[in-house]
Amino acid sequence: MKHVYLIRHGLPDFPPGERLCLGRADLPLGPEGLAQAKAMAAALPPVTAVFSSPLSRAVQTARAIGEPQILEDLAELSAGDWDGLPFSRIRQLWPALYAARGIDPTLPLPNGEPEEQGLDRFRRAMDLAARIAPGDFAVVAHGGVIRLFLGALGVQAKKPGYAQVIHLIFENGNFLPLEEENHA
Repeated sequence: MKHVYLIRHGLPDFPPGERLCLGRADLPLGPEGLAQAKAMAAALPPVTAVFSSPLSRAVQTARAIGEPQILEDLAELSAGDWDGLPFSRIRQLWPALYAARGIDPTLPLPNGEPEEQGLDRFRRAMDLAARIAPGDFAVVAHGGVIRLFLGALGVQAKKPGYAQVIHLIFENGNFLPLEEENHA
């Protein structure tokens, strides 16, 4: 049995006054995100390995814990044509879809990665991490793929907060949810 700490990265360095749609758009952590990562890491039990998405906001969060091994398949879902755009611009360009996603956030994005594909990719990375970690381990990734993975485990599928830790157990080839901790 291994303890697994699935962690969403800290708060990205968004431009002043504007939130962006982040999928593969690569924003680093801002000062608040760096503080969240430090606080999370200080409260985290010891781990034998740290795995991270290749995106800088995840790598920076993971480095607060230790030197991460980068797994490409831990990356966030691609947001397609919306990736990196301010939400104000998205509302202008796709008003009907933007409004519909406010009701059903699972609706596909234009040229975005299908959720099933993203979940399969993320599962492969989690299984690889579980196989190669010598003991308890941490995985730093993104809200969208974490939400999908938890939903597949039967946990209410909501996006975790920044620097939130989801405690799982890996036993007999299965991930089992335990508890959530918020160190933000």
